[in-house]
Amino acid sequence: MSETPSDIHGSDVDQATDPIRLPNPAPSAQQATAAAGVKQTERPHPLTPFIRGWVVLVAVVLGFGREMVPDGSNDRYQVSDLHWILPLVAVAVVFAGLAGFINWYFTRFVIDDEELRIETGALFKNSKRISFERLQSIDVLQPLAARMFGLAELRLEVGAGDSTTKLRYLSRSSATQLRDYLLARAHGERTSVADTAARPPASPLTDLSTAERPLVTISPQRLVGGFLLSSDWLLTVGAVLVLFVVTTVFQVVPYALPGLIPLVIGGLSMISRRVFAQFNFTLAESGRGLRVSRGLTNLASQSVPVDRIQGLRISQSILWRPFDWYRVDVDILGYGSQGGDDNQSDATSVLLPVATTAELRVALRRVLPGVDLDAVVLERPPRRVRWIRPFDGWTLRYGYDDRVIVSEHGWLIHHRNVVPHAKTQSVRIEQGPLQRSMSLASVHVDTPKGPVNLVAQHLAVSSARRLALTQLDRAATARRAATPAPRHTGTDPTLAPFGDEETVLARFGIGTDQFLGAGGESRVFALDDSRVLRLYHADSDQRGSEPTRHEEALASLYRGWAGVDIGLELPQILEVGQLEGRRFSIDRRMSGRDFSGWLASAPEGERRIALDSFLDAALALQGLPLPAVADAAQPAFARLLGDEPRRFASLADLLDSQLELATRLGFVELRHELPHADHVLARLRRDIAERVCRPALVHGDLGPGNAYVSRRPDGSVVVTGIGDFSPHTLAADPLMDVTGAIAFLELEHYPGADADAQWLLQVARERLGDDIAHWVDVYRRFYAVYYSMDPAVHPWSLRQLRGR
Repeated sequence: MSETPSDIHGSDVDQATDPIRLPNPAPSAQQATAAAGVKQTERPHPLTPFIRGWVVLVAVVLGFGREMVPDGSNDRYQVSDLHWILPLVAVAVVFAGLAGFINWYFTRFVIDDEELRIETGALFKNSKRISFERLQSIDVLQPLAARMFGLAELRLEVGAGDSTTKLRYLSRSSATQLRDYLLARAHGERTSVADTAARPPASPLTDLSTAERPLVTISPQRLVGGFLLSSDWLLTVGAVLVLFVVTTVFQVVPYALPGLIPLVIGGLSMISRRVFAQFNFTLAESGRGLRVSRGLTNLASQSVPVDRIQGLRISQSILWRPFDWYRVDVDILGYGSQGGDDNQSDATSVLLPVATTAELRVALRRVLPGVDLDAVVLERPPRRVRWIRPFDGWTLRYGYDDRVIVSEHGWLIHHRNVVPHAKTQSVRIEQGPLQRSMSLASVHVDTPKGPVNLVAQHLAVSSARRLALTQLDRAATARRAATPAPRHTGTDPTLAPFGDEETVLARFGIGTDQFLGAGGESRVFALDDSRVLRLYHADSDQRGSEPTRHEEALASLYRGWAGVDIGLELPQILEVGQLEGRRFSIDRRMSGRDFSGWLASAPEGERRIALDSFLDAALALQGLPLPAVADAAQPAFARLLGDEPRRFASLADLLDSQLELATRLGFVELRHELPHADHVLARLRRDIAERVCRPALVHGDLGPGNAYVSRRPDGSVVVTGIGDFSPHTLAADPLMDVTGAIAFLELEHYPGADADAQWLLQVARERLGDDIAHWVDVYRRFYAVYYSMDPAVHPWSLRQLRGR
């Protein structure tokens, strides 16, 4: 589906009728001081000592409370001892608070456009300056006490061998703003701290902004179900029950408490790590990679740069197989020293705690783009391995293709370890005494410390040596291929085939500080109050000798609508061209606010008024004139844009052509997940063939992300503009856009989206008749197949097609 950046063309629904001006903040006191040659340092939030003192208080109370639990002996604290324990606790808390105050008072930091520096220490001063380029990950952590006061910890992961740098505590907005800024600088973007203030704010519940797209959200029911069926939990519960029953039978429960209590505490700790810490687990895509947001009481938001992922492990226990659930862990460069599992309450190497097959594929497409693990041919070790591995020798496999190397093992818990060739750090062959006697050896592919442990176990010696040597060659070849070519900024197209973004922006007299947002094919920058520059990505420029053909066709379509009033603001392309090897267009700046971003925080009453107007907008689009390819005198079904605009004899022929690409590429995956996929497709084609209608303009991707809302004088918020027409735009059945307005609501990530979609369907039935429900169902299935290649839509597609 087309991706429309939030608030690209507008920033506030109350400014619908006036041009929206970019803020031009006045220099801050810090900037003015820096300009004078002396930098003003900052301290963390003044409540920091209180938050840290509270943590110490909880730890002391829990420590003394554990010692007061009776165990049959006389060396435990009694309630009568509280008269001296409580003053001791108070003294400890006072000293902790004083130490926290001293630590806060002598902690200062500077984060500006020039440097990142943190100073600590009262007696012994320590000033640590970190290069932006060395930053690997920046996480925002919000423990419960800090979260209650709107504070957050900023945790900086630097290069291997360097300690983690923590900045406790900042206001939540400051922490997220600095996180975004530092990530931008770490990725080589020239920006300033002030620029990040204009970006969409992060939600206090998920720490995700409207500019970030959730890919996978794990429901609490599945998280709890996966935990209850995990082997760790079942073994712990079993041990507690057995020990309790045995001690009860022999009437020695008080003497067994020292053994029972650690098991119970371990079980509670496991619940905390696996359920509370992973609650509302969301894997999202940001402009800087992936972001993991999770936590019920403590909220942790972890940035996961895809290029820092060194390998991954896919696990499935035998109890999870009936539910088709998987767990995915990754090795992240710089996190190995922390343990890398869910024993950590802050950093985690868990990419997906309990995922379905569809969600697993979404994650794999982001972490290993272009890799099909199912296509990797796996080999088995010699049959004699079963003498030393009688219980699971038959599960041992290994294999590789031109991108990754894979190993599998395990019966009760099946593990698949995957390492891209370019991430291989070393390869070693190990041979134990028993292996030596049987002429076997194991090949280890080393990655940074973490959950991934790729070992091709118990191979024949000759096979092990061959695999190790060839893996070193594959790793060297992959690293050479992954090394980026030198960038050129000249004007010679042969030297700069895709150009340099900053050079192009400079030709228009703007810089990266005018960045508004990014979509699926382009990045958008503000030129002035009424125009934006759409600069297409380099990888979308490889379209042959006519790089602006699509933009020119789109501009022609928009010109044909000039002077046509359907009650909606429509896009307008003012200029198209190519500069420094990069395609661009200059568009009229849409007024209003991105509908998708507004929905995320809108109250239900206002939301449904706006959704009602969204349905009106979907119906109004059919009033737009069709371009020449469809011949307005004799309307015909047609593909209006794209590489091959042409007419079709019937609606069925047109939509069958649209489905061709999806069925050739994306439907291969659907066949793995839907055994009756061919039947579903055949039925869809039969249903479409029964539709009788006149062709009209169809947007083809009419989701909230492509609509804009404004506030009327009476205070209501309604849809006032539709943007981002694309190769999905057709001369077809107008009910397709009605379906899009309803069905694509379910792709929005706000509470009540599904209920809103059902409500809007009922409104459509009241206006257009009950039979519309049938055609909405038909076009739901059409869009489910058509957009199944989009990882963000794929899970939704499966839901639409299952049980058909």
